[in-house]
Amino acid sequence: ICKKSDGRSLMFSKILIILACVPLYVVNSFCDKYISSQDGNKNNILYNGIKFLICSIIFFPMALIDDVPKFAFGAVFCGVACGVMYAVSKTVILKGYEKTSVAFMTLCHAAGMIIPCIIGHFFWLEKLSILSVVGILFAVTSIVLLKDSKADKKKFKTAGIVIGIVVFLTSGGVMIAQKLMGLYFSEQSISAYNFYSFIVAFFILCFFAKPKNTDKKSKKSVLICSIGSAVSLSVISFVMTGLAGSVPSVVLFPLFNGLGIVFVCISSVFAFKEKLSIKNVVGLSLGVCGLYLVNL
Repeated sequence: ICKKSDGRSLMFSKILIILACVPLYVVNSFCDKYISSQDGNKNNILYNGIKFLICSIIFFPMALIDDVPKFAFGAVFCGVACGVMYAVSKTVILKGYEKTSVAFMTLCHAAGMIIPCIIGHFFWLEKLSILSVVGILFAVTSIVLLKDSKADKKKFKTAGIVIGIVVFLTSGGVMIAQKLMGLYFSEQSISAYNFYSFIVAFFILCFFAKPKNTDKKSKKSVLICSIGSAVSLSVISFVMTGLAGSVPSVVLFPLFNGLGIVFVCISSVFAFKEKLSIKNVVGLSLGVCGLYLVNL
């Protein structure tokens, strides 16, 4: 009985840590949204590049003092894979904010957690019930309903769908990398893994960056948002990777992303004056219900 009680207490503590990271999810999303709405989206690569560089700087000293293997295969492989996913996901989603809405892009990003949940059922012996399958269907339906109704239908059929799919897949890829690192390579340096993931993403964006004229006001906004997003993303990545090995995917990702969606979408109504129609509210409700059903 004592062992069961200790196990429940430990899991409850981990859940509290996950919940504590939800406000950081909101900060990260709002920084992304703000930058995507400025100057015709021209500062996206600069913003993400600075953000990933700051994240790398945060994790570099942590990796140096970490008393576990830093250059082992697992940390390097998972870090590089995650870095590629980060570079694509964080850049494409900014374009998505411009084309659609915060609610739609946030749900596409969060819905990526469906991928590790399904893989976990087949490869990691993590339970995926009938209710979880229904939840996945709800999440897919909600993405359609959350599509910005004011957007041109033709654009949505091309750019909107492509952006949504890319964000969904790359977001899921980041979560899989975190899960693999936490599950199979937990004895290796999580700080080094995070350093590799962010420095790889930084160099990828440097390769595609092109010089652009940016005024002082815009540079200041980019720097402030980059710092805010980098700090929040660093904490989220470190915590989620550290918990991935001991917390089932069907608990870890739905709990974090589900609550994140609620707070981001509701807050965006006040912060960015985004109007939620009845269809959008139904879509948001279905999305949240879907993500939590996956957790059952």
